[in-house]
Amino acid sequence: MQFRLGGEPRRLDVAALNESLKAGGALRLRFHNRPDEAYGCVFDFDSIIANTHGAYVHAWRKLAEAKGLPLPRYARLSMHATAPERIIMDVLGWTSSMKEARALAFELAETYAAELAAGPAMAAPLPGVREWLDALTAFNVPIAAVSVLDRGTVKRALERMHLHDHFTVLVTAEDELESTAQRYLSACLQLARPPNMCAVFGGSPEAITAAHNCTMKAVAVPVSPDYPAYKLRSADVTVARLNDLTVYNLRRLFANSGEEFMDLRTQRSDDKPANRRRVASALL
Repeated sequence: MQFRLGGEPRRLDVAALNESLKAGGALRLRFHNRPDEAYGCVFDFDSIIANTHGAYVHAWRKLAEAKGLPLPRYARLSMHATAPERIIMDVLGWTSSMKEARALAFELAETYAAELAAGPAMAAPLPGVREWLDALTAFNVPIAAVSVLDRGTVKRALERMHLHDHFTVLVTAEDELESTAQRYLSACLQLARPPNMCAVFGGSPEAITAAHNCTMKAVAVPVSPDYPAYKLRSADVTVARLNDLTVYNLRRLFANSGEEFMDLRTQRSDDKPANRRRVASALL
């Protein structure tokens, strides 16, 4: 949604967003000389940079025990596609009030932050992340991190890992975005890159689907035992570790843009224009 000076909102779809963020003028000439800077990279902080799944589940269990609320053993506590408030209301059924759900979600965030601070998940990034971020930064590729955590927790974690200098944009819980696709589009807006020129690095089918729905490329890394490589086949590229990639691979990822399946194309017609037929008939 885009707000204008008159106050009335104007809703933009992904195609309009791609058109409005397209580079032009001097920026287009700069990207012609430095093509790697035209792309944007969006990282799923919770699964790619730091493996936070264990701490997340433990925080839910602590919150349920403290409040005396039931928590089914196999409940789907998804942190990629749904906000915690929606999980509390629609999945677990703890309350039907959004106010109470937000209060519980705030306590969950505090418990989760304490679990992350005490655990090893935030001590070091996953293997290959540091090398790949160094390569992207060397070529001035803008990088964003997307997380359901609060901004303070993400910043402290990145500083602890010595990765805070690599990220120019952070999309966190303070942005109040419910879906994964909204977070990815917000990252593209803040990076000033059209979504069809950005790549998402994720480790779940939800992240891949959200990226493709936003016309973004998806690079999958099977870091979770719940999502092995065969469950991530819908991604454009699947790698075992991020340091297997090079910046040239990023350029090749977008090499066939506009010529892939379901892309819009212009087609020449062999039919003559109607006015030419009329002129030819008049001459005869």
